[in-house]
Amino acid sequence: MELNQCDDSVSYLSAWLATSGDWSDPAALHNNTKADLHDAVTATTPPPSPPFLIPRYTPTSPASLYWAKRRSRGRKRKREGSMSDTASNASRETARTRATATTTSSFNIHLNKPILKATPPSSSRQRSPSPTRKVLNSLKHAVPSLRVCQPDARLQQPSAVARLRSMLISRLSRAVIPRFLETRLRAADPDQFEESHTYTHLLEDPTVEHPQAYLDDLWYAIDRIYNEARHCHDQHLDESAWVKVVTRVLESAVELAHNHNHDFSSSPFSMLRVHSIQTQAIQESLLPQHTSQSFAKKADLAFAFTSDHPTVADAVEPVYRACPGMPLSQMTDAYTSMVPMACCVEVKEKGGDYNEAIVQLGIWSAAGLERVRGLRAVALERRRHNADIGRMSDELDHATEEDDLPPFLGWTVVGHDWRFYIIWKEKDGNVIVLGPWRTLNAGTGSHAEILTLIVLVQTVKGWLEGEYWSWLCGNVLDGLSVSTDP
Repeated sequence: MELNQCDDSVSYLSAWLATSGDWSDPAALHNNTKADLHDAVTATTPPPSPPFLIPRYTPTSPASLYWAKRRSRGRKRKREGSMSDTASNASRETARTRATATTTSSFNIHLNKPILKATPPSSSRQRSPSPTRKVLNSLKHAVPSLRVCQPDARLQQPSAVARLRSMLISRLSRAVIPRFLETRLRAADPDQFEESHTYTHLLEDPTVEHPQAYLDDLWYAIDRIYNEARHCHDQHLDESAWVKVVTRVLESAVELAHNHNHDFSSSPFSMLRVHSIQTQAIQESLLPQHTSQSFAKKADLAFAFTSDHPTVADAVEPVYRACPGMPLSQMTDAYTSMVPMACCVEVKEKGGDYNEAIVQLGIWSAAGLERVRGLRAVALERRRHNADIGRMSDELDHATEEDDLPPFLGWTVVGHDWRFYIIWKEKDGNVIVLGPWRTLNAGTGSHAEILTLIVLVQTVKGWLEGEYWSWLCGNVLDGLSVSTDP
């Protein structure tokens, strides 16, 4: 039916066009159109007429019905399209509003890069306090207290500390570098010797002679240490790599001193040995106590007296028999707790926290000094138990009141820089960490510095094996080895 209506509409349109006149004259076309429309209305049989011009005059014609339906469907689709466009636009606007509300920057599609919004500066410029500084302040109020002090004439030093400080400074102020190594030093570190004369005053007199084997071993050791330290510095290695460098320095100093003195008559070993204590805890009862904070810290390396040396074995083995299981150090490890310790090294990588290093060194030393104090008290008590009533008892009481504990020693190592400290316990039990001593600071930044550092370590080793060991044997180990059996 619709196909027939389309054919009728085409025939009507063709007939109308044939009788409409000249299309080139708009006026004629207008008149003809009006006349034709009038005739179409009044005639019994309407002539062909274009369906798009007169559908409202012939609503019952097939063509008029067809085009009416088309217009109705068109208006419906237009309304539906308008409604869908409105909903789509509303949805896009909602999404755009949400995106703007949840992001801090907008995106410029023309420049294809984010446009950051400016943030006003904060009105408060306070930084969070350092936890290590808090620990240092808390240690001042602990029991016993621990204070880190700069060397100053107003701080009274015990006689043992004053003697040790004077000895170390005097040793390093003299010539300590063999003259034979001057040529090698100038070739390895030309900047250290040009114009500034930084280390020329440390060169020994040419008349001082050393065995060639010792000089070769010395240069090999310092050159190896320098290259390892330089590698750690340039490659920004972590703390464990720097610990290996520090261990190399300590072991080289001990071995060179032992070999240079040719003291092989008693033992091929030194009295001191370097131990890694990074994973070993300190006995909690020896730590400074605080009401609101604990100070459980660990250190990296320590010098310990080894029973491989006969002198040490003769002193500690009677203690093991007389006091089974009694620890001789502040450590909880099965081995290091049974050997005396008095020197510690705390290591950090380049740029590490110096305050953290001094806290660890101070706490380790405070616990060690408390252990020595306790051991001396036990030794004196055992001696009194076996002493005759009278003169010897009075001498023991006098020693208890007057004798000071010898100090502990230590370094903090941050990258190339070695800083030296002396730690002692006052009569009231409080602990002082004195340092760093500028005249005793050294490092691994050059061959000449390493030479000076090795001499310092060897001097400390000599004091530990000499004065400290003598005090420890006479005031602690000998008393602990006394039997209390009737």
